[in-house]
Amino acid sequence: MDLFSSDYYFCDARHLARGEQKSTSSSVRDGKAGQKHLFAEIADVPENGMEKVYFRLLREALKDMTDEVSESRRQNEEYREFVEQWVHEVKVPVTGIRLLCRNNRNDVTRKIMSQTERIEQDVERALFYARLGSAEKDCFIKELSLRKCVEAVISQNRQYLIENGVSVDTERVSHTVYSDEKWLCFILSQLLYNSVKYRSERAPVICMASQDMGNYISLSVTDNGIGIRESELGRVFEKGFVGSNGRNGTVGRNSTGLGLYLCEQFCERLGTGIEIDSEEGQYTTVSLLFPKDISLQSREYREI
Repeated sequence: MDLFSSDYYFCDARHLARGEQKSTSSSVRDGKAGQKHLFAEIADVPENGMEKVYFRLLREALKDMTDEVSESRRQNEEYREFVEQWVHEVKVPVTGIRLLCRNNRNDVTRKIMSQTERIEQDVERALFYARLGSAEKDCFIKELSLRKCVEAVISQNRQYLIENGVSVDTERVSHTVYSDEKWLCFILSQLLYNSVKYRSERAPVICMASQDMGNYISLSVTDNGIGIRESELGRVFEKGFVGSNGRNGTVGRNSTGLGLYLCEQFCERLGTGIEIDSEEGQYTTVSLLFPKDISLQSREYREI
């Protein structure tokens, strides 16, 4: 194919449009400055008249592409900053409500506290979703006690758990792992929230246990809720997937399909495995797998 034929340029432009995001991420990862949509800026200007026409068209097309990419990034950054600012501002009245409820304990304030904890869950989810694209800037991996993390999450959601009559068994949680404390607590909080939300008519029970599996430490969260259909297990970590439970009237009316998606995304960035097992109508178990070798986590993290 002629280098300066119209077919070549327009095919290449379509290829660049499809591959721009991949190119950008690989450039950042490999430390390279060159990007495909800047090709026209470094290519030699042709001498032939027809070649000059095609070259000018290519340069204009790639310039428009570059402008669109820059504008899209700017808008995304502005939106992320707005969400982060809003989250921090809304936390002030939420904290005030917590203090008022603690200082005036009665049946009404306990119910208010339970709903406040749900609001905090949603606010945290919005914050972590906004930070997903730049999560590496806010990560600090250190040795953590799983029991302390679990106790902190239960305390944070205590009134919500009590209000829904949930019993939580943490007797078999021990071990230490390497992870980011804030991210891990967010993940565990999402798992607890799902267990409560998709509870069955039986008395809700959540069992949390850690286990030494040789090369890694496993932390499992098991509930006796309504479970997940076998045909849907492979999709529960997809963004926006709510499944049949999410369309089940009262139970799933507020489902967003973001909880497990965010858990999986942050586990990937932490170098932590996440698995799910379930039997419809019986139980659901989500397991977090923490490598004992911290170098495995750091290497995977650098490649994100």
